[in-house]
Formats: sequence, structure tokens, C-alpha cells
Amino acid sequence: MRNTAKKTSLLVLAVLLAHAASAQLFKKKIELPESKLMVVKMGPLVGLEQGKYLNFNFGMERQWQQLKLIKPQTHAANFQLDYNFKYRVMGAQLGYWFKVGRLNLTYGGRLSWHTDYDYHRFAIAPNVGYKFLQAHLQMGVNIMPRNKNFPEVNTFYASLRWVFINDRDFRRKN
Repeated sequence: MRNTAKKTSLLVLAVLLAHAASAQLFKKKIELPESKLMVVKMGPLVGLEQGKYLNFNFGMERQWQQLKLIKPQTHAANFQLDYNFKYRVMGAQLGYWFKVGRLNLTYGGRLSWHTDYDYHRFAIAPNVGYKFLQAHLQMGVNIMPRNKNFPEVNTFYASLRWVFINDRDFRRKN
């Protein structure tokens, strides 16, 4: 009986020591060298925006992306025009979004101006989205002053855009 208790005690002690040693080994943070490469992409975009009203979008987008293995950052700025054929409403939008990681959400916002050729509306729109390849789905809300004479602007919207990258430039950061 005593012999079994000693063996069990030694086994438990060995397991605890092995666990402590492995915890110390895996506690070290693996540092990868910082990437100094960056890619700048640019191209035209087309898309649809659906809220209460359907708008067609077209414009240009420029993206800056770090070439990193873990948590790459992407930033983008765009300018787009949109048009609603049914209500003859035209708009211009200046936008920005960013993403950290490969499969994470995008966060951004845009400033927009819309007109029906008689009245004008300005809006600020925070948005959140998901980007896969060059398709970008965004959802947001236009924050704007009320105008009963010109209601044909989406308050809540979902937009799906595709960017046709036709210019890539690889750069080295200093």
C-alpha cells in the first residue's frame, strides 16, 4: 500500500512539473519581424444601395494594406456618385473605412450630399461592413436634418459594392 502511494505521489509530482515546464515554454510570445511591405490598390467601383429607395453607385476607391501575416491593416478612401432613377435624386459621397485582420468587420463613415435639383441634403453616415475579396457589404445610417420637401434619401441603408482593382503598387515602408 505504501509503495503504491509513493508511486502515485511521484507520478502526480512528475505531471505537475511537466505542466509547469510546458507552461513556461508556451508563455514566451513569438515575435514575428515587422513587415515593411505595403500594397496600394486603386480602381473604379460599382454598386447598389438599398434602403427605402434603390440607388446605383459608381466611383473610385484607393486602398492601403500592410502585407503582414498576423492582423494586417487595411485603410481605404473612396469617392462615389449615386443616382436614383425613379425619383431623379443624385448624390455624391466621400467615404473612409478600415479593417484590422483578415476576416474582421470594416468600420467607417462617409459624408454625403444629395439633391433632387430643387432641394439639397447633407448627411454624415457611420457604417459597418464586411469585405470579401473585392466585394464590400456595408450597412449604416444617414444622420441628416429633416426636410419634408425632400424625403427621398435613405435613412438606413445596406450597400453592396465591387471594386475593380486596376492599379497595384508595392511599397517599402521606412
